[in-house]
Amino acid sequence: MAELNTVEEIYDLVANALAAAVDEPWTEIRLQAEVWKTSTGFTGDITRDPAERGVAELDVDRLDYAVAKAIKKLQTIMKSDSHEPWNRATFRLTPDGEFSVAFAYDADLAARLEASAARARAR
Repeated sequence: MAELNTVEEIYDLVANALAAAVDEPWTEIRLQAEVWKTSTGFTGDITRDPAERGVAELDVDRLDYAVAKAIKKLQTIMKSDSHEPWNRATFRLTPDGEFSVAFAYDADLAARLEASAARARAR
C-alpha cells in the first residue's frame, strides 16, 4: 500500500475499495466502521439497482486490510488536526462518485471496548 498522507488520499482509497467490492449493479454503498486503538471493525450494505431489488449486506471480507489501516490513519490525521474525536464513521458512495463521510463519537462503544480490553489483560 502506498503511503497515505492526506484525508483526500484515504477517501480515494476507501471509495475505490468499496466500488471494487460489489459485483452487481448498485445505487449506494454504505460502510460503517468502528475504530478503537489498533482495531477497526466493519459492517455495511448496498442498495441494489434497480431499487426494487432492495438492500443487501456488503461483503466486508472483500475489503482489503489496507482499508482498515487507512481508516485508522484517517483517525490519527484528524486527531492531529484538532478535529473532534470519533470512533464511528459511516462512508457513503454512489455510482456517480459522490462520496461522503459522517463521524460520531459513541461513548458506550468506547466503554464496552475498554472493559473488554481490561478483562483480556486480567486473564
